[in-house]
Amino acid sequence: MRITACWVGKTQNAHLRSLLSEYLERLNHLATIVVAEVPDLSKRRGLRGAALLTAERTEIERALPQGCQKVLLDERGRQFNSPEFARWLESEQIRGARETAFIIGGPEGVDPRLLNQAYLRMSLGPMTWTHEMARVLLLEQLYRALTILRNIPYHK
Repeated sequence: MRITACWVGKTQNAHLRSLLSEYLERLNHLATIVVAEVPDLSKRRGLRGAALLTAERTEIERALPQGCQKVLLDERGRQFNSPEFARWLESEQIRGARETAFIIGGPEGVDPRLLNQAYLRMSLGPMTWTHEMARVLLLEQLYRALTILRNIPYHK
């Protein structure tokens, strides 16, 4: 399975960029993973509300592999514990999912059309995380799930 992690905007915090790099390096030993950073259009003049969400959706769709299965990170989404998430990933591989994209929207949320396209809405838990922290948590949980599936000591 090929995995795309897509998010809006660049990671500004150098410490978090370092963690993202570390987890990407680890993940690349276990799976094919690509990061797709789309521009933060909220910084453009005149783009607010629905117009902003529509423009971001267009950028996100352009960055994703065609025909991919979309998993949208959403605070109201399904919550997994780590072994459940690993089993979910495994079941998707067995089911034949070739391309899965995990999407983190921008600070204003995501366009309702993108919500409706999501194969799964997934939550990282009931607490609120910054968008930059959510990126690190996503990659860490992907790495953790893959180590669980391969019986690599990490997850305990």
